[in-house]
Amino acid sequence: MKIHPTLLQRAAILLAISLLGGCASVSSTDSGAIGLDRKQYFSDGVRERVLTDAAKGYNENLTKALTHRAVNADAKSTQRVVNITNRLIPHAKAFRAEAVDWQWEVNVLSVDEVNAYCMAGGKIMIYTGLLDAVQSDDELAAVIGHEIAHALRDHTAEKISTKSRNNSVASGLGSVLSIGLALTTGINLHKTAQDVSQLGAHAMANLPNSRELEHEADRMGLELMARAGYNPMAAAAFWRRSIEASAKEGQANKSAFWSTHPSGGDRVNDILAIAPKVQPLYQDATAAAKTKTEATK
Repeated sequence: MKIHPTLLQRAAILLAISLLGGCASVSSTDSGAIGLDRKQYFSDGVRERVLTDAAKGYNENLTKALTHRAVNADAKSTQRVVNITNRLIPHAKAFRAEAVDWQWEVNVLSVDEVNAYCMAGGKIMIYTGLLDAVQSDDELAAVIGHEIAHALRDHTAEKISTKSRNNSVASGLGSVLSIGLALTTGINLHKTAQDVSQLGAHAMANLPNSRELEHEADRMGLELMARAGYNPMAAAAFWRRSIEASAKEGQANKSAFWSTHPSGGDRVNDILAIAPKVQPLYQDATAAAKTKTEATK
């Protein structure tokens, strides 16, 4: 049986539609001083769903913690976190203007674990274990800025969209290759598989990996903290220590924070490379703060 070549062409078109349909190529933020320019892909409606789920999930977690009196137990620590966060939030507009109008929330959870997160819409939770791990307000600002960056950039929605698109790739490749395997004569199966693989590779080329998203959040976090008057070099110091902490814990005992936040030397090097771009912002912020302080004397 000989199959007309257009059948394979149609199959390839269907694959392309399954890969690209329902996804929009956009950038959820402006570029900022760091020059962020990566395009993102989001499935239809996923950003809205993530925003709704984040508010619901955060409230559920908060309610459970309140039941156990595990939220904001230490007034001094809570105020420290609130003060730092309040200095960072106004500068979110450098990347996303509407973010300053989000319904921001920040709470401190009494858990002896180095962890923190900022959900979509600005729902922030800081673990007391992190407060014990940082050595300065600047380091804490680096971590909070990093987590805020994930929310500004809609990284959760992007991960969900990426997973969906990966599944589409696998499904599409399987369908087209099944057609090829069903043919008995007149078809170059090797070429068919090669063509489909190239199409899949092209569709996957612009999909981000977790490490790329972490580097992106690092860079955005650096700019946020610098604009707020926190020394961006503190970020390098904190993440450098994280390498040592992660190594000591070992893979089996590694906390959730270290598991989801790669702590390799390349991360520190990337921060050190970006720092000069945001250093002038830090200098301007500290100069403005000094002028304001002197004016009130």
